[in-house]
Amino acid sequence: MTFSMSPPSQLFRRQQLPDKIHPQGILLFLFIPIVLFLFLQHPLGVPYSFLAAILIMFAHRFVARPFLLRNKTRRCFWCGRTSRPRVPSEINSGETLIIELCNPFCKEPAKRFFDFCCRYRMFLRAGIFAPLIWYIVTMLLSYYGIFRFSSEWNHFIFRFPIALSVVTVSFAYRTGKPRKHAVFPFPIHNLFLIGARNTLLVFRYVGIWWLIASIHFLFTP
Repeated sequence: MTFSMSPPSQLFRRQQLPDKIHPQGILLFLFIPIVLFLFLQHPLGVPYSFLAAILIMFAHRFVARPFLLRNKTRRCFWCGRTSRPRVPSEINSGETLIIELCNPFCKEPAKRFFDFCCRYRMFLRAGIFAPLIWYIVTMLLSYYGIFRFSSEWNHFIFRFPIALSVVTVSFAYRTGKPRKHAVFPFPIHNLFLIGARNTLLVFRYVGIWWLIASIHFLFTP
């Protein structure tokens, strides 16, 4: 009887490789709060901060999406874990992807989330993209003196509907149906970076904070 053993360096790499997914995903996820910081605090001035934020948004896709495609079968899409047994699941997000989900822990909530976002995609797009476009345009017009609008109200218009949208999704996605053929009508790569469930939790807590700040603004003389 013969035994074959991998060299220690190869064995070490195999054991450590999945762990690298987590810090890499967190690092890529941090670009999202950086973009929000540039939009809301504009440390470089309004035009250059907005330009930097928009460039990061577009460039981030070319890093985050390859990260998803490279690792989509090596961790659970929903919880982000690498240790549990997983099953492959097909999802259509502009193209058909095979992701993996912990079974039975993550398969049903993930499919409910996909269905909820698909059913209410028009409301979610309006709640997220309309305030963003309004905010960018009006802030730039105000900066150049073409159109006068309070920056405080602009921050409210930007934060309140976005916060309301993401907080609603983070709680109400459970009302979706776990359909066999999952469809997700938004860019899916950002959800994979730290796991979709963890991303929802981050958005929930930040959204609640934004809602409280928005309500405080409304009732502050």
